[in-house]
Amino acid sequence: MERILVTGGTGVLGSWLTLFLTEAGFTVRIASRGGRRAGLPARTEWAQVSLARGEGLEQAVRDVDTIIHAASTPFSARQVDTGGARRLLEVAGESGVGHFFYVSIVGVDRHPLAYYRAKLETETVVQAGSLPWTILRATQFHELLDRFFFPALFSLPFIGFVPQDFLFQPIDSREVARRMVELVRRGPSGRAQDIGGPEVRNMGDLARSWTRARGIKKRILPLPTIGAAARAFRSGVNTTPDMKVGSITWEAYLAENVPQ
Repeated sequence: MERILVTGGTGVLGSWLTLFLTEAGFTVRIASRGGRRAGLPARTEWAQVSLARGEGLEQAVRDVDTIIHAASTPFSARQVDTGGARRLLEVAGESGVGHFFYVSIVGVDRHPLAYYRAKLETETVVQAGSLPWTILRATQFHELLDRFFFPALFSLPFIGFVPQDFLFQPIDSREVARRMVELVRRGPSGRAQDIGGPEVRNMGDLARSWTRARGIKKRILPLPTIGAAARAFRSGVNTTPDMKVGSITWEAYLAENVPQ
């Protein structure tokens, strides 16, 4: 039975990915900084590692057929994404791993945001490595906007400032995870086709839906933005309009996840 190591296996994407891979019959080993979490199926393996420091990686990749590098953080991407990929590839090349899978973001080759540049650098590391590889770029997850971005923008009483003309194409993390399982079954695919959600929307529109779903009554005002990163978001380099693969809309996600 094929064994797959998933970094970031307890995150938004990684949790769904672990579930779907297990349901598909794979043996999943989660690589995480912390100890094993309660409630996991008994057959789910666990490896405690530090991607930033390279600790525990030799044991984590032992007897692994495929590595999926899904661990990522905007705050230390060069250590976790890029450095983690480099360290994983070094130890995996000596352990007989046959497939390295990296999850990236649509538009990283055209967006000046530091996090995106780090993701692009990681892609380069993966492509230059000794292992056969797959790179899948996806648009932003619903959860990113719902749990992190909008709560920060609406922290003030009575009003919320939003860069209303920024474009996004939010996708459900479950749909990305299912696509990843398909690609794992296929084997190393190089640069896989980008995947995006069903709609390209401006942030003002998404914000109004978000506040309505939560019964938040605040005036939404435009947040002036300048600079190269703002121009990139306004032009939609982080979207892929020709690849509207997902079917779960922003409103459908909110209806499912916002307590009524």
